[in-house]
Amino acid sequence: MEKPIKSITIILFIISFFFCSSTSSQGIYKAISAYEWEISSPQKQDLNSKLIAKAEKEVSKKLYYTSFLVVRNGYLIVEKYYNGQDKYDLERAFSVTKSYISAAIGKAIDQGYIESIDSKLVDFFPEYFDEHTDPRKYQITIGHLLTMTAGFDQEENLMKKLRGSKNMIASIIASDLQFDPGTDFLYSSHGSHLLSGILQKATGMDTFDFVYHELLQPLGVWSIRWAKDQNGVFFGGAGMYITPRDMARFGYLYLHKGKLQGKQILDSEWIKQSVTNHRHYNSKWKEMEEVGYGYLWWTGELRGYPVYFASGFAGQWILVIPDVNMIIVTTMMDFTEKEGIQMESLITIVHNYILPAVNDK
Repeated sequence: MEKPIKSITIILFIISFFFCSSTSSQGIYKAISAYEWEISSPQKQDLNSKLIAKAEKEVSKKLYYTSFLVVRNGYLIVEKYYNGQDKYDLERAFSVTKSYISAAIGKAIDQGYIESIDSKLVDFFPEYFDEHTDPRKYQITIGHLLTMTAGFDQEENLMKKLRGSKNMIASIIASDLQFDPGTDFLYSSHGSHLLSGILQKATGMDTFDFVYHELLQPLGVWSIRWAKDQNGVFFGGAGMYITPRDMARFGYLYLHKGKLQGKQILDSEWIKQSVTNHRHYNSKWKEMEEVGYGYLWWTGELRGYPVYFASGFAGQWILVIPDVNMIIVTTMMDFTEKEGIQMESLITIVHNYILPAVNDK
């Protein structure tokens, strides 16, 4: 069923702004060492080099890009940096952070820290539930939070309340639900922040350490910074800083169903469910068709190819196109364009140049 969204772009812009502008404790930082990809050329990887060059030219015309990477068949075939950035610079990931939280939840379930996606929010935070709590909140599960179906409101409606809060987790749980859990879709970074709190409760580790040791180090990723709230919970909706090369590495893990160099880092079934549309309706975003939502990953189609992607405010992308063995990563500057022009520019470039380069060698 077709059901229009007000604007995927505007939603992504608004939700990340709150989490990246909130008062937070000092982020934790790890030493920089960008993952070293094997380098190749578009032509060697069976792509039309002229069309790829046109894509690069289009990106260079946009003054807001800071990086543009294309990985094909496991090789880095395009790597461009702009506005003074280079491969060692940590970029603000904004809502791309959510997809890392999704992976961490899957890992925690696999390791037995969390029983399943049917585990309930109240089981992790019983101290924030009482006789005055909306009874519907007792039904909220991890699955609802992963699929943005819990019913928590969008950020622009809760900013004032949460900015004055001394406990973000408690304030989110206390906020009004917009619908019965599981009955609708409403993009909310607050729900993702609850997932970060759940991770910390369940594992006994902070989210940063769990993600770093269980996911990033096995990927050969050593460079990360992450902001946290006033109570020490690392932001689940945004707040991560990471290099574009390492963002591509994360996409590569998903492209290979969680397995790299003979080691199963993330459960393949978890990845399959994460990039399946659980929203139960589709919409359109520029040239992208069939846009849906998985477990903190977006899904869609471009030129008939299924895609899935982590996407953040201002144009941070990890776009995976499995059928052509490709990952595209971009980072962009903040606040230089309005109404999603920055984010949407990549969709058009992929549609007009990069995917045609696959079919016109």
